[in-house]
Amino acid sequence: MDYKISELLQSLLDQYSSVDMAESEFKRMLNEDDELKKAYFDWCEELGYSPKTGYSEYVEEIFESQDSIWDSLHEFGEGDDL
Repeated sequence: MDYKISELLQSLLDQYSSVDMAESEFKRMLNEDDELKKAYFDWCEELGYSPKTGYSEYVEEIFESQDSIWDSLHEFGEGDDL
């Protein structure tokens, strides 16, 4: 099976109401699927993440990206009466 780890992680984050629940589900999936585990390790290596903390690093990058978008919107709208 061809795993797209970033898409899988995003879908888990969208599906579950908390980052911790999504992480728990992802770890469960890794423990049950050796192909997924290998794909995850390859993904971590490709992106420079540690397999132990790759999930957390990815989520942190997502949040930082979202904060950056909101900061840009705030700067753009600063002084406007919206």
